[in-house]
Amino acid sequence: MANIILICEDEEFVARSYIRKLELEGFSVKHARNGQGALDMMKGGDVDLVLLDLMMPLKSGFDVLAEIQNSNDESFKKVPIIVASNLGQKSDIEEAKRLGAVDFIVKSNVSLKELVEKIRKYINK
Repeated sequence: MANIILICEDEEFVARSYIRKLELEGFSVKHARNGQGALDMMKGGDVDLVLLDLMMPLKSGFDVLAEIQNSNDESFKKVPIIVASNLGQKSDIEEAKRLGAVDFIVKSNVSLKELVEKIRKYINK
């Protein structure tokens, strides 16, 4: 069975690029357009990794990370989360990692190929 990647991204062009590349690489992909949607989809328990934007409507990526960290649901907390953002300040990276992100990429600095390699690194542990 294919690993399920949840992409939490409100920019349609970026989301479509990620979805197309990940499906070509054999992943199943779910797409949430905001932080609340991501949390709702994760509660189903069938997501293997989350690719999380920080700047989104309803709930930011930081809000999503904080809510997961404060959850009592251990299966919820076990899902690796890679933050993919255009925010690249050291303070943003440190805050995301403090809140439980396993990795942080600046969208404009990472190719789709490199993104797939990062995802495989965290799924195939």
